[in-house]
Amino acid sequence: MIRNQRLFASSATRRLLTQDGPFHVEGGEVWIEGLSCREIVKPLGTPLLVYSAARVRDNIAEVTAAADASAWPIRIHFALKACYLVGVVSLLQQAGLNVEVISEYEYLLARRVGFSPAQVVVNGPAKRPEFLERAVIDGVSLINVESLSEIDFLESLGRRLGRTIEVGIRINPILSRRLRGPFAPPGSKFGFDVPSGEAATAVKRIARSGFLSLLAVHCHSYTRQYRPDAHRACAVAVVKFLRRVEADLGIRIPVLDFGGGFGARYLMEAHGQTFRQFMRETLDPLVGLAGDRQVIVEPGRYLVNDAAACLTSVLACKRTAHRRWALVDAGRNILPPRENAEYVVMPCQVSPGRTQYHVGDFLCMPSEPVPLSLVSGPMGPGDLLAVFNAGAYTFSMAQDFGEPIPNAILVDKGEWTWLFKKRSVEERFMR
Repeated sequence: MIRNQRLFASSATRRLLTQDGPFHVEGGEVWIEGLSCREIVKPLGTPLLVYSAARVRDNIAEVTAAADASAWPIRIHFALKACYLVGVVSLLQQAGLNVEVISEYEYLLARRVGFSPAQVVVNGPAKRPEFLERAVIDGVSLINVESLSEIDFLESLGRRLGRTIEVGIRINPILSRRLRGPFAPPGSKFGFDVPSGEAATAVKRIARSGFLSLLAVHCHSYTRQYRPDAHRACAVAVVKFLRRVEADLGIRIPVLDFGGGFGARYLMEAHGQTFRQFMRETLDPLVGLAGDRQVIVEPGRYLVNDAAACLTSVLACKRTAHRRWALVDAGRNILPPRENAEYVVMPCQVSPGRTQYHVGDFLCMPSEPVPLSLVSGPMGPGDLLAVFNAGAYTFSMAQDFGEPIPNAILVDKGEWTWLFKKRSVEERFMR
């Protein structure tokens, strides 16, 4: 996040902590569902990734309410790449949500959690042939193809199996530079570009196949969006493309998959948007489309990012000619550096003051998760910090680097259970 966005997120986080929610300040300390952060880390150490079951359930309720209120049937598929922790994903599965995967590894994890093949959407710019065959034979809900080679393989597979395979196709409308998403610049590795004619050619290739049937159009171009402007523009472009190819080929494509790209819930709400409002404005361009249509959305970050905080201890404080540093024990082993991260750091013990600290990790390289900073009273070694918005793309992208991937727990109604136990050197390398 750029500086203004970070300041906005910090302000929104402070407001969140004043409310009576799963994450709140009580008696000058940060609490997570009835447990103070200080008490949580005593037996477990730091860094520690802590999820709130209550917040996950609240976020699930928001997306399901938005789906129920929609004029179009909406299927919610959790983007599994956002979180691989079984105990967290199980909450989503038990609530009746579906899942989106990008690989056979994720597919097997989804099945292990309890999702049926009929609840699975398969995405990804390149998929192993053996995975595609497995997905077809198992009967997944949808496979979105992104290359002619995938179309060729699935057509030959349909011929070999003696059946028609339903597929979706990912397109890149290439919107204006202002609205163009980071995932789909011209010549992207994702999907088929619309302006060049690639997308229309791919649709014709599928429509003329005796062993493929076009079930869906998929478009995902954005990340960390708090307002619906870009998503709505994408929907306008998808509808325009849909009308053209349906008229040209005399077909109807019943499913529109708009992917994910939604920001964390409380940050979206701080921008004045609920998920219900976001979806209503996004889908408004669908008015007037002939026939029954179904919508798929694939939230990941929205469902789990603000449901977790990473608790980390200060190892050293230092002052240079240019800044004050607080160096902590969490690094890319649990807080991967990402431009689109929403990390916000706060002291777990409220300490009034106006001293600005820049937060860095312990690694012997310039690898801070993002340009994190906080304003606090004097800090020293042993002080405990909380990095909020640590629920998405942390554990799933973490790596043993400098230190092992740390412990992760789920707090539910004042009790905690294991999500992941840190592995020793012997467990990691000697077995």
